[in-house]
Amino acid sequence: MKASVLENVPLAPFTTLGIGGPARYFIHAGTEKTVLEGVHFALEQGVPLLVLGGGSNLVVADAGFPGVVLRVEIKGRHWSGERLTAGAGEDWDGVAAGVVARNLSGVECLSGIPGSVGGTPVQNVGAYGQEVSGTLAAVRAYDRQTNRIVDLSREDCAFSYRKSIFNTTARDRYIVLDVTYA
Repeated sequence: MKASVLENVPLAPFTTLGIGGPARYFIHAGTEKTVLEGVHFALEQGVPLLVLGGGSNLVVADAGFPGVVLRVEIKGRHWSGERLTAGAGEDWDGVAAGVVARNLSGVECLSGIPGSVGGTPVQNVGAYGQEVSGTLAAVRAYDRQTNRIVDLSREDCAFSYRKSIFNTTARDRYIVLDVTYA
């Protein structure tokens, strides 16, 4: 099944600031397959691609976005002992609350931070002395450069204060699909 492409969708409801004009094209990507279809649709149309998660660090102009907005909505949480793999579209605060409910530590100070799981490795989300890099074990992502799905270790992500490869050296290369925390 091909990704369902919507046109001229207002972006304000998808940002925490509640502002922003329309996206020329908009795709709700609830599966990895739809993420890939969305990337290929943008290439076919010859327009820019904006990957959107929870919209917590996004300001969109009133004029909108002239390309494809791919909203990553991949859900799912899988526990294996003290390891959690969560889909990139999962609400971060819900994930943090789930960790705390299991009496596990490492992200309790990160509760209340808006956004989705997929955004946590991008800027190495942190607060009160904790950073997501302290518990992140792996990131599964689509590599736009090689056109394949890859597994990245914590070391591969090159974390530093509010930074990672996802917002520095490899900006726009990877689309986070899920994240494993330990």
